[in-house]
Amino acid sequence: MWRNINNKISKLTKKKDGSADTVVMSLIAILVMSVVFVYFISSVVPIKKSTDAEGIARKYMLKMEQNGYLTPDNETAMISDFKNIGINNIDISGTTLSQVNYGEDVYLCITYKYPMKDLVTGNGVIPSFQNVDKTGHIKKSSTSKKAN
Repeated sequence: MWRNINNKISKLTKKKDGSADTVVMSLIAILVMSVVFVYFISSVVPIKKSTDAEGIARKYMLKMEQNGYLTPDNETAMISDFKNIGINNIDISGTTLSQVNYGEDVYLCITYKYPMKDLVTGNGVIPSFQNVDKTGHIKKSSTSKKAN
């Protein structure tokens, strides 16, 4: 009886001949999963930047409603707020910069660039990060609440 039990235990604990295929495939799978994970994590930065930029634009759009246009002081403060979150090269072409009458439309048009790291594959298989400037656009319109 003990002999049968010992034979069964030795069969269970006996090392089996293996191959490197299993190890190599596991390592490749881990590498691929790591690259995908890093890619998704790197995608969070542009989403956060655009969300922050939309918040700033909304803040100054509300001020534009009250004043009837984007005042020079608000323009300076808005550009400063954008720089504080890492957004530069701000262009406000198309924005209402002069007083409009009550009930007329006011526009806030912002084009900006922000630096980010982009995952690229060059000539080889190994991916790498490259610094690139992404361009964002924000267009908002509302009605002036400024009574003359």
